[in-house]
Amino acid sequence: MSAKKLLLLTALVALLFGFIVFFERKMPSTAERERKGDLYWEIPAERLERLELNRAGEKVGFEKTGTGPWRMVKPDSYPADSFAVNGVASELAELKRAGGDSNDARPADYGLEKPAVKATIVWSDVGEPKVKKSRTIEFGMEIPGTDIAAARTEGSSKVLFVPASTLSSVKKSVDDFRSREIFGGSSGEVSRLEILRGRGRLVLSRKDGIWWLVEPLADLADASEADRLVGQLTALRAREFIRGGEDLAAQGLNPPLFRVTVTEAKGTATAVDFGATRSDGNSVYARREGQVVTIDRDIVDELSKEAVAFRSPALVGFNRSDVTELAGTFGKTSIALSQKNGGWTAQGHPVLAAAADDILTAVLDLKSKSFLDEGEAKKLVPAVATVTVRTKAGAPWMMSLHPRLQETVATVSARPGGFLLDRDVSGKLEAAFQKAISPPTPAPTSGKR
Repeated sequence: MSAKKLLLLTALVALLFGFIVFFERKMPSTAERERKGDLYWEIPAERLERLELNRAGEKVGFEKTGTGPWRMVKPDSYPADSFAVNGVASELAELKRAGGDSNDARPADYGLEKPAVKATIVWSDVGEPKVKKSRTIEFGMEIPGTDIAAARTEGSSKVLFVPASTLSSVKKSVDDFRSREIFGGSSGEVSRLEILRGRGRLVLSRKDGIWWLVEPLADLADASEADRLVGQLTALRAREFIRGGEDLAAQGLNPPLFRVTVTEAKGTATAVDFGATRSDGNSVYARREGQVVTIDRDIVDELSKEAVAFRSPALVGFNRSDVTELAGTFGKTSIALSQKNGGWTAQGHPVLAAAADDILTAVLDLKSKSFLDEGEAKKLVPAVATVTVRTKAGAPWMMSLHPRLQETVATVSARPGGFLLDRDVSGKLEAAFQKAISPPTPAPTSGKR
């Protein structure tokens, strides 16, 4: 073969390769072609902004902004069930074929002269977000003995045959599109909880991962109790939606027995009123954004608890990784440990991390057997020991231990009153500090014979 022919064949191969790379790779796969062949159209569902269903004089409308959740705006404003609305929106944005098309099908024969449902979707243009596009689909009858329904785009005489499931989706009741979540969200995202009950108020607030009681008294909150209550509230779901015209006073909602406000870390607050027990004895009335619902009655027992149930029996609350300094004074002995760059030292000497962790455990494990009021706390004899815990942020925790008969009473900075502890608390804490600064015992060596 001559060099000229070889060069020509090489050029042809290069052209063929370029065609494959730049053209064939952009062509849809077989699976994609089959899927698109089952579609009348494909509208980017993620760009949908509005959905409206008009059926038998009833209008149900939804709106969303950007990547935010869907919200019902008709017949009233209420959070929407995202799963239900997304399902309908996706079906309309990618309207599927069912069976073959018929060019001579007459709309009147398929219930399209007076459509059962009109569905309108509005979306933003990919290149120009401010440009809005819309499409209205009219649904007629479901074909007897099949899983096919008739439809058409508004203004068109061509009958489209679509899955009957799409017709069922757009005909769902209004309540099927309402969110059944009372508060929703995740318990870990809640930063504040406020419960109004008559003239009293209970407020819990989370700061730097630590729960605090704010009202009716300022104190460290029991983290497990606070998390449990928040978890129960965020998990609440409506059992039934109650139609308008009900007597709010009879339902215990005017005024409400409880008003609960849950605030997320990003500042979004949701307020819900809780009312009387329903006649079935198992549910209570509640109201969110004007919509009355029924929910399980068990939550009322939790909302009725007094503030003392949320006071932490633990003396202090902090994250171990945030601690920068530990200091203890026991009589005339003072011991201080500091942590920097992951290493602990005492008086310039390294301290085993496990030994420092033992002190943290001893401090965090301190639990009060009962609470003393401010009056009793002021009558205590001078402290025999003090322990201070400093962290990266916030005021330090300072504990003073006071002997009283056969027990010890602790007072803690930022906390009211006193806390009754076992008598030997001071000795156990001092032992933990002493162990941390004591040089390690050398391992025994065996002598040679």
